[in-house]
This record gives sequence, C-alpha cells and structure tokens, in this order.
Amino acid sequence: MYHQKKLFALVLFAGLFLMGCNKDNDSGSESIEEIDLDKIDEYPYSELTPAEQKVKLENESLAFLEFGNALKTSSAIEAFQNLGRLLDEASVEIVEEKEVKTVKETVEYADAYGIFTWDSKKKEWVKTASKNELKFVFPAKKTSTSNNAAFSVQAVSSGIAVTDSYEEYDWDEEEDVEHEVTYYLPKSATGILTIDNKEAAKLEFAAEYKDNKQAPVSTEYKVTTNDGYVYWGKVDKATENQVAMKLTHNDQVMFEAMAKSGVKIDKIIDLEQNGDGAKGNYSLFDKANAYLKLMDNLVLVYTIDVENYVKEYEAIEDDYYAKGNALRRDWEAYDKNKNRYTLQGQYEKEKTDKLAAIFNKYMSITLASTKDGSKIADIVMKSEKEDGEYQGYWDYAYWDNNISEWTYDWQNDTYTKKYDYYLTNPYLKFKDNTLVEASVYFSEGFNKIEAKWEDFVKAFDR
Repeated sequence: MYHQKKLFALVLFAGLFLMGCNKDNDSGSESIEEIDLDKIDEYPYSELTPAEQKVKLENESLAFLEFGNALKTSSAIEAFQNLGRLLDEASVEIVEEKEVKTVKETVEYADAYGIFTWDSKKKEWVKTASKNELKFVFPAKKTSTSNNAAFSVQAVSSGIAVTDSYEEYDWDEEEDVEHEVTYYLPKSATGILTIDNKEAAKLEFAAEYKDNKQAPVSTEYKVTTNDGYVYWGKVDKATENQVAMKLTHNDQVMFEAMAKSGVKIDKIIDLEQNGDGAKGNYSLFDKANAYLKLMDNLVLVYTIDVENYVKEYEAIEDDYYAKGNALRRDWEAYDKNKNRYTLQGQYEKEKTDKLAAIFNKYMSITLASTKDGSKIADIVMKSEKEDGEYQGYWDYAYWDNNISEWTYDWQNDTYTKKYDYYLTNPYLKFKDNTLVEASVYFSEGFNKIEAKWEDFVKAFDR
C-alpha cells in the first residue's frame, strides 16, 4: 500500500489545477478516449505467477518514472508550486472580502483586478491598483528572493452575479453594519506564466452555466507548459457526474483518469447542510465507475453499486452500535458479565466480516494490462484481527437505570480492560485464487524503484 500511495503522488499534484471542462469550449480541445470497462471485465486472468507479475509491475513503474523525469525539473511547475505556497502563506483579497489562497482560485472571479507583488522581507503581498489586470509578481523558486516570475490573468464575465454580505463594526455608530459585495463569475479565463520575461506556461479555464444558476454545469482547466507537458481536466454535471483528467508529454499520455456517477451529489450536500442528512435516501446514490490508466498499459478499474453499498453499510453500523449500547445500558450484565469484553470483540468481528462481504459484493476493483489484454489481479477485502488487544474505551461509561443517565465506574476503571479489535484489509486475488495482502505485496520486491520513487515524490516539494 505504501507504493500505491506514491503512485498517486502525480495525480494529487494534478489536482492542484483540476476544475473540469466542457467539451464544446475553445479550451476543451483535449479529450479522453474512454476505456471500455465491460471489455476489461471480460479479459482473462494473466498466466503469470504473482512473483512474475511483481517483476512486470516493477518494470512498468520504472518506465513511468523515466517518462516523468522532465516533470522534476520543469521550471513552470516549480513556479506554480511556489505561487501556491506564497498564497497559502499570505492570502490576498482580490475581491472585497474574498481571499485567494490557491492558484486555482485566481481565475474564479471575473472582475478581480490588481497587481500583487511579493515582499520577501515582510512576507506579504503588496497591492498596486489596476483597472484591467490581475497579476502576481513573485520568485519562481522557493529559495529565491528575486521576483523574476509573473502570473497574469484575464477573465471574461459570464454575467452571472453573486452577492454576499458581511458585517463590520462601525465605531462611530457603535454597532455592526452589514455590507453587501457583488462579484461576477467567469465564463472563461486565461493565465500566462512568465519566468525571466519568457512565457513558461499557459492556463486556460472555461465554464458553462444553465438557467442563470451560480453553480456551473461544466468546467474545464488546461495547463500547457513550455517543456511539452499538458494537463487537462474536466467536470461535467449536465447529465451525470463525470470527472476526467489527463497528463501528456509531447502528445504521449502519461496518465489519464475518469470517473462517472449517477450519485446526486448536490442534493446530498443540500440535505446535509439543511440538517436532514442523506441517510435513508438511498436512491440518491445510484452507481459509479472509474479508472486510472498509466501510460498505454496498466489500468485500475472500479465499478461500485453505491446505493446498495451505502444502504447495507449503514445497517451494519446501526446494528453494531445498537448492540454496544445495549451492552452498556444493562448495568447488571456490565457488573456481572465478565465476558462483556469478549462480546465487544465479537461485535467487532461481526461488523468487519459484514463490511468485507458488502465490499466484495458491491465493489469491483481490477488491475489489468491493456497491452496483454489480461487481468493481473482483483482487489478484495478480508476481515482480520489486529495484532494485540485494544483498550475498551467505550466501556468506561455505563447507563444507570436508577438515575436514568450515563455514569462512570470509577472503582473498576475499565480503561485497563482490553478486547480484540478487527479491521478490513485489502488483498490481491490472482488467477489461481492466491490471496496476497496488498501492503505486503507492494512492500517487498520493488527494490529497484524504491530510491527512484522517493526522488520522484520529493521533486514535487520544491
């Protein structure tokens, strides 16, 4: 699992820019040739043994790292990283009462103007008024104090206004006074990054709105660097939730990913914000599928029945807590039943057994090779007892029927009591039904790429 986390380092870096796209926009010239997930599901399992697969995966990883070497020295990426770091260190107010703390946020306002210059001594941005430009002047490198980089943004308004209010204390009137501020959402925006007065990268953003609503139905982000890299991402909610991203170098795909879902995310968020919660509204969850592909071969495919998984997951959790509460509420059993910690361990096992079962029932995760047209392994879950025993914190309090409230057993300090604890762990399942714990599989035998992975990940913290 350690190596799997490293594998996603680049995806997380790309997330710095991700906002999505609309295929019909001018900046949406990029696209993804969607993978046929049903076809991959029909792939036969590879005849290679788990050990042989490990060697092959190691070689694929080395090829991926070699392909991404130029990313480690990209001056444009380093400059974007430093701009993001400086905005996080000292945010700027580009619209009244609206602070910007990330690179992504710099293109989210259509009427934001001003030239912000980094003062390396005071560690703050110095603003100069401008009526037609939003610009940031800053060091291209984290270690530099010379403002040799500039990021200039030009936006086109969508005409959709957002009005917010805030309170400010009026010392003359001795009362809080409410102010309103109106700003406009962008239809498109273009940002140009220059280093030493030469263009190093171009950032393009576009959004599509419907029925004059403030939330766009589709958005797009595209970043092109002078050293041949293009990052593209899209979010499209017009018909179903769809997210896609791709990174190429000189038109060769380094990685691409796509996720589709019928989950009614906006409605779920509304329910949660209104305090109603989405529990019980299982029809809002529907199904989802996704994939992540490295270069032109390895692909990790997910298909999930979200509706049924959430429904059974909540039932399992409710049953687990109901049993636990019943055990604590029964003072006589708590006082006399010396096996209550054994029961707690049993409840833990029952719960994780069921959680592993519904994962394997409603989720399908497959690692495959598109070049070979074969499945490498499936990801399955197993319920397993953790090493050692765990303290029974939840047994410290008990329900006292005499006074109808929770109380504490100070005489029998149950913090010293222990019980068995269980977790669900991911396993790789190969053709011959061999099961290998994922954390073990990816922590052994990858000696060739250990140092290169470390070097690759560190390169994104410049």
